[in-house]
Amino acid sequence: MHPCTVPTDGPGGQMEVRLALKAFGFIALGVVGIPSNLAALLLFCRLFLTQGHMPHNEFILSQLVFSNLMVTVCRGIPQALAAVGFEGLFSNDACKIIIFIYRVSRAMSIAITSLLSSYQCVVIAPSMPGWILLKRWLPGHLPHAIVFLYGLNIIYPSLPAAILYTEAFPANRTIPDFTLNLEFCIVVFPGLMAYMVSGVVNIIRDFAFVGLMVAAAVYVMLVLYRHRQQVQGLQGAGRKTEEASQAVMLLVITYVALFSLDNVLWIYTLFVSRVHPAVSDTRIFFASCYSAISPVLIIATNRKLATYFQCGTKRKEAENIPNASRATVAQ
Repeated sequence: MHPCTVPTDGPGGQMEVRLALKAFGFIALGVVGIPSNLAALLLFCRLFLTQGHMPHNEFILSQLVFSNLMVTVCRGIPQALAAVGFEGLFSNDACKIIIFIYRVSRAMSIAITSLLSSYQCVVIAPSMPGWILLKRWLPGHLPHAIVFLYGLNIIYPSLPAAILYTEAFPANRTIPDFTLNLEFCIVVFPGLMAYMVSGVVNIIRDFAFVGLMVAAAVYVMLVLYRHRQQVQGLQGAGRKTEEASQAVMLLVITYVALFSLDNVLWIYTLFVSRVHPAVSDTRIFFASCYSAISPVLIIATNRKLATYFQCGTKRKEAENIPNASRATVAQ
């Protein structure tokens, strides 16, 4: 976040280029993120209906996909609309709802990725007394953990404040100081203290979850490395566990890389008096990338989802062949 006044891009041509790039970027995120998240969510639902249950790892992934879908819808679409010139689309109440859903969903995306990494850490850990207790306790309490995380992120101090201060984008385009300008809505903080506290509280939460995520991922990597050194050619359950762990590692690495870029830009904004809109746009883009990229990675690294996806594609192709043949005969 950064305090700002009305953004100025300099020459008109420069501003048009920025808006065109912004529109293209967020439209691309929507084109990739919304269908891929929907596809992954529907595939998880189909797996649940056909199997009658959902493995714990896939249950966590399904929650991650849902959160990422909400992030993409509530941030990507409004940003793209604002970039192509649609203004005044949202009222004060609509802005509050959009920001509420976005903030909770973004926080859940971080928290669930951290939970996924931690769960995989427990699964792959050796059977020692402390780990055995967690191995028995955690799987049955995953739904409770998800509910707890939702409750935590809803009552987290920065969220009620942000909702309270959220307003529709002003018709006269006058932006007060200490305002988070989203260009489709604004969050007007009453002063420097409220602005700084909100930003610091969010960063503390994000770094706590990312720290837990990274620590669990490093432990999983060490366990996999030691296992590889001891056992050559894993098969069966061991091979599946390793593949699941590698898929989780890929998600964690992707998130940490994008999170780092996001926060490097955020730290930069703290040391300049006037932030160029292109910097803000770039930061928001990086912050939204994970929600669009992760479902593609989930489908690509999950054998069941990939198989269902390929079968569905082949089935559609097979259905199209007879239709094409009938059309040729009719001619």
